[in-house]
Amino acid sequence: MKISIIEPLQLPEDIVLEKFNTLPDCEVRAYDSKPESPEETLERSRGADVVVLVNSPFPGDVIEKLHNLKMIAVSFTGYDHVDIEKCREKGITVSNVPEYSTQSVSELVFGFAISAMRKLVECNNAVREGGTAQGLLGRELSGKKMGVIGTGKIGQRVCELAIAFGMEVLAFSRTEKENLRKMGVRYVSLEELLRDCDVISIHVPLTKETEHLIGERELGIMKDGALLINASRGKVVDTNALVKELNSGRLFACLDVFDMEPPLPDDYPILKAPNTLLAPHVGYYTEEALLRRLDVTVENIRAFIEGKPVNVVT
Repeated sequence: MKISIIEPLQLPEDIVLEKFNTLPDCEVRAYDSKPESPEETLERSRGADVVVLVNSPFPGDVIEKLHNLKMIAVSFTGYDHVDIEKCREKGITVSNVPEYSTQSVSELVFGFAISAMRKLVECNNAVREGGTAQGLLGRELSGKKMGVIGTGKIGQRVCELAIAFGMEVLAFSRTEKENLRKMGVRYVSLEELLRDCDVISIHVPLTKETEHLIGERELGIMKDGALLINASRGKVVDTNALVKELNSGRLFACLDVFDMEPPLPDDYPILKAPNTLLAPHVGYYTEEALLRRLDVTVENIRAFIEGKPVNVVT
């Protein structure tokens, strides 16, 4: 079985290869950079039975030319960067790594919220520039309303942490969780959540239904001074509509994801918008989460080799 790891798994190569070398009768090759074009993705994938990737695009025209390909092991939770329909057409198994970043993303949400509401970036700058606390009056999370859009594993954990901070939690989700209701979480319509909450955190996958779920109308419903956090998928929020609201000074946004992967071009509109705290897609990026991700990725391939695939998305 030939395995090609076409981009870094963001851990030291010796750790990655040691784990992959536990697979039986496998020949593994690994690359130390992301492919920069579909052509490079194709070349790195040629001859492989299994391709391992994180979040590099894997389009249908590349898949079409890979006649040996039997499995795509996505070492990531999201898989919208892979042409799933083409994989179905060609009978290629696609697996992902669910839940590995539940804790890391959830903690980032509150890192964002506290940083924004206590103006920690401005506080750091003030001290370094010889300033004082003047103008740096903050707000507490306790007693505020937290809105959670999507109550999958990460959304559930965000609800739990919000309750621990003393927040009232409202949620909107396709599937409602009874265990959250018992904890005091109140499921409401999206409109009510947007209208009433002080802090709103998005935790839905990117699908045709969720693309621009938060657009001009939805942003306009949000209360003045509300904080929007997106650590899910960038295209769930209409960037242009968000920039318009940010420029008005009405809202504050903390974003870990955008409608493209960083580095962002200099003219990307969110970079010039006020009231923002930005991160280069680091929600999943902790040592603990990456080790969990590696373990599950290898076990997904092992299960496929044994004829009992797990974590299959198609």
